[in-house]
Amino acid sequence: MNRKSGISGTQELFANAPVSKAVWTMALPTIITQLINIVYNYADTWYVGRTANAAMVAALGICFPVFVIMAAVANLFGVGGASVISRSMGQRNIERARRTFSTAFWGGMAAAVLFMLVILLFRAPLIRLVGGDDADFQYVSDYMFWTMIIGAIPTIGNVLCGHLVRAIGASKEAGFGMSMGGVLNIVLDPLFMFVILPEGMEVTGAAIATLLSNTAALVYFLVLILRRQKRDRDGIINVHLPKTQPGDPVVAEILLTGFPAALQTTFAMVSNIFANVFIRPYGSGAVAGMGIAKKINMIAFNTCMGMTMGVLPLIGFCYGARNFTRMRRIIRYTGTVVLLFGLACAAVFITQAPHLVRFFIDEDASVAYGTQFLHIIGYAAPLAALSYLCVTVFQSSGRKGSAFTLSILRKGIFDIPAMFVFRSIFNLGANGVCLATPFAEVLGLIVALVLYGRFTKETETEQKVADTE
Repeated sequence: MNRKSGISGTQELFANAPVSKAVWTMALPTIITQLINIVYNYADTWYVGRTANAAMVAALGICFPVFVIMAAVANLFGVGGASVISRSMGQRNIERARRTFSTAFWGGMAAAVLFMLVILLFRAPLIRLVGGDDADFQYVSDYMFWTMIIGAIPTIGNVLCGHLVRAIGASKEAGFGMSMGGVLNIVLDPLFMFVILPEGMEVTGAAIATLLSNTAALVYFLVLILRRQKRDRDGIINVHLPKTQPGDPVVAEILLTGFPAALQTTFAMVSNIFANVFIRPYGSGAVAGMGIAKKINMIAFNTCMGMTMGVLPLIGFCYGARNFTRMRRIIRYTGTVVLLFGLACAAVFITQAPHLVRFFIDEDASVAYGTQFLHIIGYAAPLAALSYLCVTVFQSSGRKGSAFTLSILRKGIFDIPAMFVFRSIFNLGANGVCLATPFAEVLGLIVALVLYGRFTKETETEQKVADTE
């Protein structure tokens, strides 16, 4: 494939295919990947929940916010790189896309090593910081060792590669790699938790299964990337050591574009940490219930996130090509789908909460708390779906300021103070901590719609200018 064909290879899908076909071709593999990832996250909790040990289940919930930081690192370079690559393709600038691919890949790998060293050196105080106590400390420590120290590079690397491979239109290949890791994790979980390791080490078994599955996914992506690079020497895929310098515009564009995505993920982690800390006084049952409710809510969040992640390259390509009419049609179609799905999820969560929670743990206190929490946070699903789409639009078009603003407002500025106010000042207790989620999403969606309205007016003006040239 020569440099010219590097553009034409995606032209039909990105620029000419019907909107519905283009959206589902790019989004469906990503949605499937997200659903499989949910299942393997559920598998960890479900299998550990069979022990009826609330401390073990609580340990997974406590680890979750820190685990999410790895996704933030991957998003910093993966989303930032994917946005720059897709816009460069729309502008027919293949050389810039190649440099971006290489820079994002090696930048993400270097960040993974740094993350691993931080966890290695500060694991004990970090566990206390995120809400761990004497009952679950060792479980949390073991899980961190296998997934965040030994497993940092595989976990960050396979998510990073998924973003970059999807950016060039290879959504099926990206989806297969990440789905393979999820399926393998589901298969390995019971093997390591109940067969290979002795009783009492179920959390360690879940962690080792996660490590091995992420390693397998990373190996798949590396083989795919190296084969395509060898076959298409002038194509976009390029993992040769980058020749860019710190002051190179590509480096700045990747980091500035990816920073809101990383920030959004990080603030979600910080929000979870505060939720764990605020919930901790109510006991392990409350912590376990919170962790399970959030995992159930992942059905709505991750599915909508998968769809918006899938269309990011489409939006970026159209924006780079200045095809704003097609871009808006893609956004409207995607928005309709995620809104309807979010509403459906909210209805199921609210009406079926006790049955959903009890599926994961048959312990009365955890079920009672989890049911209350899911009743509350379920209302946030359709609101979060639209807000996340707006963030994706801003990321894909390089609107760093809008993406940054919305990212820090939804998770951080709105919800963390609300947790304290609803719990302590309004005396709503543990339920007040959860009530902060739909409250923050209402405010966040208002801001998102205002920013999107401004974005629409700007692109309409740019379209008029382009039409007169």
